[in-house]
Amino acid sequence: CELQLDKTLYGRTSVKLQTDLLFWGEHFDFPDIPEINVITVNVFREVDKKKKRDKYQFVGSVKIPVHEVTSRLPCEHWYPILSDKAGDSLGRHSGNGKEGNGSSGKDREKEQVPTLRIKCRFQSTDILPINVYGNFLAYLKDNYKRVCETLEPVIGVKAKEDIGQALVLLMHAQGLAGAFLTDVVALDLLRVGDQRLTFRGNSLATKSMEAFLKLTGEQYLQDTLSAPINELIHSERDCEVDPTKASGSSAGSLQRQQAALRAAVRNAWQCIYESHKHFPAQLRNCFATFRERLQQLGRQDMADNLISASIFLRFLCPAILSPSLFNITSELPSARATRNLTLVAKTLQTLANFTRFQ
Repeated sequence: CELQLDKTLYGRTSVKLQTDLLFWGEHFDFPDIPEINVITVNVFREVDKKKKRDKYQFVGSVKIPVHEVTSRLPCEHWYPILSDKAGDSLGRHSGNGKEGNGSSGKDREKEQVPTLRIKCRFQSTDILPINVYGNFLAYLKDNYKRVCETLEPVIGVKAKEDIGQALVLLMHAQGLAGAFLTDVVALDLLRVGDQRLTFRGNSLATKSMEAFLKLTGEQYLQDTLSAPINELIHSERDCEVDPTKASGSSAGSLQRQQAALRAAVRNAWQCIYESHKHFPAQLRNCFATFRERLQQLGRQDMADNLISASIFLRFLCPAILSPSLFNITSELPSARATRNLTLVAKTLQTLANFTRFQ
C-alpha cells in the first residue's frame, strides 16, 4: 500500500502474501504536515514478472476525507477499495460485509468489493506564544501533585495516558522529570500498598513512567532487543510449551520446544544483562531517586519491585511482546513468531516478578 496526503506520497507498507485476510498492522506518524483535505491509500499487487514489465499492478484505492477523522481519538472503519472504474467516491463502507470483503454502490448485491480496515486520526493543534502559558506553567510546577491526585479518580485510561505524557514532556523540558515521577509514583505506591500490585494498574503514575521510558530509552531499547527479537522472528524454531497447543504430541518434541524456549530466553536475558553498560543515565538517576524516596518513607522493601516493574513490566517485556509498537520491527511478525515472542516475554516477566514458575 502507498499512503498519500493530497496526492503527495508519504509512506509505503511492506509486501504481504495474499491470504483470505491480509493484515499489515503497520503504524505511520506524519508530524508537521501542511493542511490537507484527503487521505488516499493505494493498494497494489505483485504481477508475474515473465508476463509484465511492471513489478506492481494497481488494485484500487481508499479515499478518506480528513474531516471524517479529525478527532482526539483514532477512528477505525472498513473502507471499500475502489478501482478507477468504480468511481471516485469518498467515505467509508456502510455495509456489513465479511472481514476483508464488502460491497458498494449500485452493484452491492451483484459484486463483492474488497475492503480495507484503517485506524487513523488527523489532529491540528493551535499553539499560542510561549509567554501566554507562563502562569499555567508556574501553577503546574508548584501543584502537579494536587493536580494528579484530583484527576486520578475521575478520568479514564486514555486521558491518563495523554495527560501523563504531556506532564512528562513538560517536566522534562523544565529539568523536573525525576522529581515529578518520584512524587507521583510515591503517591501511587502508598495508595496501592500491596507489593504484588506494584505498577500493575493504569494510573497517572504508570502512564507517566511509560512516557518517560519511551522518551529517554528508545535507543537503548532498540540497541538491546533488536538482535534477539529479529533472531526469533526470522528463525523456524518452535517454543510452544503448552501441551494443548504444541504441534508435536510426543514427549520428545515437547522437550525440544522447551529447550528452544530456554535458549530464546537465555539469549534475550544475556542481551539485557549486558546492556547495563549503556543503560540511559537519566533512567539511572530516576531509579536512584525512587530508592531514596522509598527509604525516606520507610518502604525500601518495595524498591526492587518498583524498579523491576518499571523496566520489565512497563518497558522491556511490552517491547518483546509487540516490537512493531516500539519501532524495533516495521511489520507484524508471523503467528508462530508472535507466539514465541509472547512466551519469551512471559518468562522474563515471571523472573522479573521475583516469583517461581508454577
